[in-house]
Amino acid sequence: MKKVVQAFLKTSIFFLFGCNVPAKNGTQEVVDKQLTKTVGKISFTFPSIGYAYDNRNKLVEECLQAIKSNIALIKLPHYTDTISIQFLTSRQEMKKYTGMTPSGIALVQSKILYVVANGDPKEVKPPIKHELMHMISMTTWGYPRQDSNWMNEGLAALAENNCNGYNDEQIYRYLLDKNMLISMDNLTTSFYKQPEMIAYHQAAFIVQYLLNKYGVEKFKDLWSQGFDAFGKIYNISFSQVKADISTQAKQDYPSAPSINWNTFQVGCL
Repeated sequence: MKKVVQAFLKTSIFFLFGCNVPAKNGTQEVVDKQLTKTVGKISFTFPSIGYAYDNRNKLVEECLQAIKSNIALIKLPHYTDTISIQFLTSRQEMKKYTGMTPSGIALVQSKILYVVANGDPKEVKPPIKHELMHMISMTTWGYPRQDSNWMNEGLAALAENNCNGYNDEQIYRYLLDKNMLISMDNLTTSFYKQPEMIAYHQAAFIVQYLLNKYGVEKFKDLWSQGFDAFGKIYNISFSQVKADISTQAKQDYPSAPSINWNTFQVGCL
């Protein structure tokens, strides 16, 4: 796959056009000073100047590789939906398109993914794998139940599995050591009201454990049926699974990592 992607990028040319004027081969255009390129069923849009434009080949390859790793994580043989990925210069530009200011967002119903990519070292890294996992999982499995939001965000965080040099299990181990873990009741009933840097990474390691231990089919059932069905689906109580998760984290990391939480909670740089 990587060699195919690299060969494609080396032989492809980006074109700059006026408003809505397509290229002769029908695969590239620029609308309102934005460059658009199509690879298979994926449309990529970049600003006509700046970091994302200068790194467009790298960003295209990163997206294609992210799709490959994401579908492998959830055991999909392929992903063929038609989607659009647009790279933006700032959170302010994000607000213009979405009314919000995150660094990335997947609008699943319209199959458009927006990502801020400007090279600012003080800005969080473009959450390409995270947002693509939202797009892939929800267009494939459907929208999760409200009490499965922790699964949705945990799976997307697991796709990245890296924040400031730590993986999700290491972060979970730190949270366990510092008695900072959020109750499952709060994760299932009010996920988005919880501290983001705790909730996302805690959920990510729970998701990782469930996928590794019990497989993707049970995970999909829980996604659609909701947390109340946990015992029926897994044939074990979540309280026991929670204990097993903590045991696993302690075995893999006998000593909790020395995370500077004041710095860490700013975001994944």
